[in-house]
Amino acid sequence: MLYLYNNYTGDVLNFDMAAEMASDAGIRVVTVLIHDDIASAPPEKKELRRGIAGDVLIIKIAGAVAAVSQDLDEIVRVTTKAVENTRSMGMALSAGSLPETGEPTFILADDEIGIGMGVHGEQGVGNQKLMPADAIVEQMMAPILADLPFVSGDEVCLLINNMGATTMMELLIVNRKIRQILSDSGITVYDTVMGAFATTQEMAGFSISLMKLDEELKQYYDMPAASFGCKWTGSRGQS
Repeated sequence: MLYLYNNYTGDVLNFDMAAEMASDAGIRVVTVLIHDDIASAPPEKKELRRGIAGDVLIIKIAGAVAAVSQDLDEIVRVTTKAVENTRSMGMALSAGSLPETGEPTFILADDEIGIGMGVHGEQGVGNQKLMPADAIVEQMMAPILADLPFVSGDEVCLLINNMGATTMMELLIVNRKIRQILSDSGITVYDTVMGAFATTQEMAGFSISLMKLDEELKQYYDMPAASFGCKWTGSRGQS
């Protein structure tokens, strides 16, 4: 059995307990932690990073491998490669709110943005003055590209995640600038996925995820899939 989830303390604690229970029942469990958020720890400590919206791409790959292979070690190998090839970063124009109280999860001034947000509405690594969309994208893309690093000749899947209260028009503006930066860097976009995948109530903002692809990952990415939250029709068809 594969346990695949985002790297958060509470998640790790509970999944570790579940793994112990499964082991007592004679079930072999292997855990792969998703840690794609480059804002939460430096490259030399990437195992401490949080998992954010890049998990959509990683879970898609893992599900495809599991659909065609009964070999747990093979599923773990490919899934681990997908994790290691994925980098993400988020930003917010406004804080999310807690459903129970309606209170914001953190405070942003009207002329501020937050950089490096988590998927549960956590405050990012810092606040700064509001800038035009192109400048924000440039600021986010520079560390994402440098972290793997992504280099000229690479082929990637691009995921632009709506944090919860961002319009499709705004995501398209972000996509235009990302595509320009990738093109200027000699990086080819194999597929683009945009939508509300990892959200927080009322949070306006977005995250950018890049997964570096090879022929093996493309094969699994292109396989059709159907779930409550997302459907892939196959051959780069997502809805």
